[in-house]
Amino acid sequence: MRRLVIWVLMCLVAGVSVETVVDAQDEVIPFGTPDAMPLVDEGDFDIRHILLMGSAVGEYSGHVGLTDTIMLVSINADMGHVAVLSIPRDFYVHVPEMGNYKINQVYWSAERAETGSGIETLYETVLYNFGVEIDYHAIVNFDSFPALINSVGGIWITVDCAIRDWRLIEPDRDPDIEENWEMHTVWGGLHHFDGHEALWYVRSRRTSSDLDRNRRQQDVMRALWRTIRNEGLLENFPSLWEQFNAVVDTNMTLGDALELLPVAQDLSAAEVDYFALEIYEHMLQGRTEGEDRRFALFPIRENMITLMQQMVMPATHSRLISTLPTVAIYNGSGLRNMDYVAAHRLEREGFQTIVTGEYVPPRTWNLIIDHAGIVRNNPVTTLQDVLRITDGGVRYEPDPNREYDYELYLGEMYQYNSCTYPVFQPDYEPEATETPPIAVSDEGE
Repeated sequence: MRRLVIWVLMCLVAGVSVETVVDAQDEVIPFGTPDAMPLVDEGDFDIRHILLMGSAVGEYSGHVGLTDTIMLVSINADMGHVAVLSIPRDFYVHVPEMGNYKINQVYWSAERAETGSGIETLYETVLYNFGVEIDYHAIVNFDSFPALINSVGGIWITVDCAIRDWRLIEPDRDPDIEENWEMHTVWGGLHHFDGHEALWYVRSRRTSSDLDRNRRQQDVMRALWRTIRNEGLLENFPSLWEQFNAVVDTNMTLGDALELLPVAQDLSAAEVDYFALEIYEHMLQGRTEGEDRRFALFPIRENMITLMQQMVMPATHSRLISTLPTVAIYNGSGLRNMDYVAAHRLEREGFQTIVTGEYVPPRTWNLIIDHAGIVRNNPVTTLQDVLRITDGGVRYEPDPNREYDYELYLGEMYQYNSCTYPVFQPDYEPEATETPPIAVSDEGE
């Protein structure tokens, strides 16, 4: 409630009508036929936009064809930069010549009306509601996604928020039989996921939300990219492309991919900008008009215009003209691989991280040593927020000849506060009265 009051006051100052920000899950939010979003200004840069989609096809879904995972990838080929935006499945959009839909229904609805029209309609929808023209797309469904992960030998991924949910014991078991399900937990740490485990991880929302699931999907994509680079798979790119084409439906040719390969070869995980649509900031939650009154997420137009411009152009330029701050990480937590958990978390915030692997004495609390000595807009405040470190946990030792901008010493308590997202952290076994889901549907309302 306090956050809503603050948001209303901010909108009054900005001159925005309060009626447009009243936000409750049961509140009907007028939508009508919104104007098309203005095209994002791309300047003279060669920028390509790719739509990545995960389609709910197969035994895990009762609704064939819903694109419950949608990511917009913007690649600046001239400046060697990549930005990624996750679009929530409940995001409400206007579809030209069709009406208003949740975005995950657009492809499926168009295909039902006319086979082969789904991709074209989704392109038009993204252009109308986000202001960017899509160049390429790639679709993977719930049957082929595990094969995609397995094609690179699985992925190593760090988990900072434990996830607990029902899971099929084996991927080929009948999901309609109760005994084939188990309650499964992935605790914080570094894990190796095969395709079955990765699919479960990106789809789970029992202890979190759909928005947090978007975050985990981005993490899996980062882990996949890290595996491709670390294993040297780009060195034989045509072979890698052939493997991907066997499980991914895309209009991108090998020639198209080779044009963008120089960007990929020099790109570290920390150099990718990740964006997410946030409630109260970019969208409101409420109910649609009409008899069905379905839950949906409604765009806040002016903030969406700003976000899209930042993603595609200004943020890219400002990011590239500066050097990413470096953080050396030492593990004094007494727990194996917690340094990798911190490293990958900080990568999301744009830090270049170095896991030193050096022994340091055990400690209780995290400690930051600031060698950068920046007076204004010091990134150390971001480190404090992400790692939950008070001012007392920061030591200032400016050094013009520094090897690293910051040194991070992890303590034992980091295992208890590594999760900084709205995810319920399990500390008990599930109650015996809980029963596994049968014929799991991802659609909900």
